[in-house]
Amino acid sequence: MTTSDTFSEITSELIALAVDGDRRAVEKIVRTLQKPIYGVAVRMLLDRVDAEDATQEALIRIITRLAQYRGEAKFSTWAWRIAVRRILDFREERTAAAQRTFDAFANDLAQGRDDEAVPRPEDELLHRQLKVVCSRAMLQCLDGDHRIAFILGEILGFSSDEAAEVLEIEAAAFRKRLSRARTALVEFLSRTCGVFDAKAPCACHRRLDRAITLGRVKRDDLEVRPEEGRNLPGLQAHLSTLSEMHRLTAYYRSDPDPMSKRDFVVTLRTMIHQYKEPPS
Repeated sequence: MTTSDTFSEITSELIALAVDGDRRAVEKIVRTLQKPIYGVAVRMLLDRVDAEDATQEALIRIITRLAQYRGEAKFSTWAWRIAVRRILDFREERTAAAQRTFDAFANDLAQGRDDEAVPRPEDELLHRQLKVVCSRAMLQCLDGDHRIAFILGEILGFSSDEAAEVLEIEAAAFRKRLSRARTALVEFLSRTCGVFDAKAPCACHRRLDRAITLGRVKRDDLEVRPEEGRNLPGLQAHLSTLSEMHRLTAYYRSDPDPMSKRDFVVTLRTMIHQYKEPPS
């Protein structure tokens, strides 16, 4: 099931109740939308606070425009179009931060790398967290058009027709962007990342001390959980059995779904008009 399929929980009846001011209907819509929208925002923007702000603003726009939804397109397409447009606008507002390049990122990975380090079992969760941080940072080396195409098509599994409709471009143009993004990431991962290709020089245990020093990994702020996914040696072994493009998909989908610490329902209650209590 793709992320867009989860929006099937939002029925026309639920939308009508929300438009009429039913607070519980509004909250159900927000709770359904907040996780997938935040997942796109944090991959597009990297900074978690920026991602939460962009998600919040996207949710407000969707909720306050529900009465404008006429059913000409699927609700998921309509909602994603609003959310993606706000996230892209938010990114443009943050352009003071220069876009990374793959070469600059490769240099950053090489700095402070300890080639004598050995993996310690007690650091397994830290290694997995560093892989998550690194894979998201790598996306910042793509420009915005190619980044959102990769996130929608490769990570979230949208079809080219669905993604093109959300982005309001031709399906052929979307496929071209997605192909270019895949090619760039595969090339970079193949020459740098030891998880993706065992022959590459960078490994999470060789970068961990540097990442902790720079504050990129914090022991008390981990998104990964012991029960979620494979450890890195297991993931590396699995990836080695796949073709390059399937390996890229598995590499990114092995990360846990991004989770925000912000409760958007609580926040939105104070920012949009109060909804009527539903009849008991």
